[in-house]
Amino acid sequence: MASEIKSVLKDILTINIDDYSLEGLESPEKGDGYMSDILFITLTPPRSKQSKKYELVWKCGKKSKVLRATTPVRQTFMTEIFFYDKIIPTFTQFQLEKGIRDAFNSVPKCYGTFIAEEMEVIVLKNLKRSGYNLWDKKKPLTKKHIELILEEYAKLHSVSVAMSEQDPEKFAELREGLGETLKEFTKANDMNALFGTNIIELYDLLKGDLDERTLETWKGLYDQTYFILDGMVDKKEGLKVVVHGDSWCNNFMFKYNDDETSPVNVVMFDWQISTVSSPIFDLSYLIFAGISNEDVECINDLLNRYYEQLKFYSSRLGTSLDKLYTKEQFLGEWKKYSKYGIIFACLVHKICVTEKDEVIDVANAADGGKDFSNAFCYDVKNKTAFKNRSRHVVKYVVENQLV
Repeated sequence: MASEIKSVLKDILTINIDDYSLEGLESPEKGDGYMSDILFITLTPPRSKQSKKYELVWKCGKKSKVLRATTPVRQTFMTEIFFYDKIIPTFTQFQLEKGIRDAFNSVPKCYGTFIAEEMEVIVLKNLKRSGYNLWDKKKPLTKKHIELILEEYAKLHSVSVAMSEQDPEKFAELREGLGETLKEFTKANDMNALFGTNIIELYDLLKGDLDERTLETWKGLYDQTYFILDGMVDKKEGLKVVVHGDSWCNNFMFKYNDDETSPVNVVMFDWQISTVSSPIFDLSYLIFAGISNEDVECINDLLNRYYEQLKFYSSRLGTSLDKLYTKEQFLGEWKKYSKYGIIFACLVHKICVTEKDEVIDVANAADGGKDFSNAFCYDVKNKTAFKNRSRHVVKYVVENQLV
């Protein structure tokens, strides 16, 4: 393993890797990477040389042949590699040409990527060494955390808004390069098992907590999962931007000044299902997967805040949002497309309350005969935590006619 890593890093970093000692090789917690294996690596130069020390994250595709045959592991990595190799440089250059100093750059530094037969590697900067930390997934995000992420999403989405108007050919190239990884998942897996099971489980758990009419409306979401993940993602009308697509708390790292109540910076990673679609996909996923019971009534304020920020950042890039995407259109798309975030939130809430000894390894599950979707059909131990994490979301989306 170490020799393989050194060989790839030699090409990516363009240094004499033999002069460096390879240390660390520690893995994150089990379950932190479903399609990938992750290692934290330290490259230390000899004392005799005043060379740079590298703190790296090594991210490579799962090697299980069964998993690769049944799940689009390759496609997920090709999407993320394209994002780092093409999307970010192109977006950065576009913003610089407009004189934007605080451009969207809320992604880890990518040192390079590597592709070979049944091997995909992305090498990133280890942000933990720069003071960034993951949020405790057992707790909902605070409003301040959500607001910070939404502003960065507004920056990201505004580049698509401006580029699609000012350089449509370039934007079309980027769109084609990103592809539609989520649709490949939909073809390869049982989406009702992956998402529908949680909808029904919450329906059963919330009996006695919510009224019957609310629960029956909620239950009707079960029959819509394929349409949401296939037809809705492939929408033809409305605003289309590069979206993250996977907005749960474990895909963000935060930096703080004094305490963990007021984050000052956020970095986003895991762009494996990034695509071009409605900004509502990012907003609904982030909000419904992360919002607390105390903040759920602030959702309209969060939406209004995001829209005004999208409008501001688009105007800085020379595009008037009013002509392309009115507030009424935005709120209409929220009503229409937020089901995407709702069904993902059910899965995320379950994962967030799962104990360490319950966490599945999808590669082992695949080798044992389970497909990707059925690997998540486990009976979570802490049903009370699952219910409490989701109750206010179920109530809100039904009352606001989002399902």
